Amino acid sequence: MTVNLTLSEVAAFKKELLRLLEQLRAEVDEDLEQQANISGQVPEVHDSAEEADAAVDFMLQVESLSRHSEEIAECLSALERIEAGSFGLCTDCDEEIELSRLKACPTAARCIRCQTRHEHALQKSA
Repeated sequence: MTVNLTLSEVAAFKKELLRLLEQLRAEVDEDLEQQANISGQVPEVHDSAEEADAAVDFMLQVESLSRHSEEIAECLSALERIEAGSFGLCTDCDEEIELSRLKACPTAARCIRCQTRHEHALQKSA
């Protein structure tokens, strides 16, 4: 079942996306501040276990920043679709994305069917 989005629904999604974008940017700022604090205090590494722990901590920080970066890009893309008047339409098939999907994931760019196909294609290429 698909639905046509009203102007008030689009406005509500825009407000939610802007709130999410602000939250993500604050989390990135916090992550960067923590990373700067840690970088300023270079821990002494005494053995390979401590070295491995330090490497894991660094990789977790990088992964967190990468994830936040992807989420910010998704928010910005959804806001661009709102401005272009194409929000709520699948970027692959141009069919409407179900309202329940948009409510669960306001950054959704694809309908369930196309998203499933996209994920299967990614799995095959990996």
